[in-house]
Amino acid sequence: MSLSLILRLAVLGTVGGLAAGCVSPCTATPEKLSALRRGMSYAETAQVMGCEGSQVSPASVASGGLATMAWGGPGRPLSTHTLIEFENGHLLSFTTGQRYGL
Repeated sequence: MSLSLILRLAVLGTVGGLAAGCVSPCTATPEKLSALRRGMSYAETAQVMGCEGSQVSPASVASGGLATMAWGGPGRPLSTHTLIEFENGHLLSFTTGQRYGL
């Protein structure tokens, strides 16, 4: 393992530890996830989640096709994420999981 990789992992662990106690308004939480409903518009979903999220799929929500957006969390936002799929601008489904194969 290279020194630069070890340093990056150490920084990520430190930042993750610090971030664990600080939940930003743009982080998925169990409460926010329980408020999501199939068929919600993207605007309604972004309001529940606290921000617009990050586009993951090549298609955007505005394109009207199938689009995937990501938010950090629940839990540690640097190591977990929530992926929400939209079809024609409306919530289809969501999943939560580990980032980066951790």
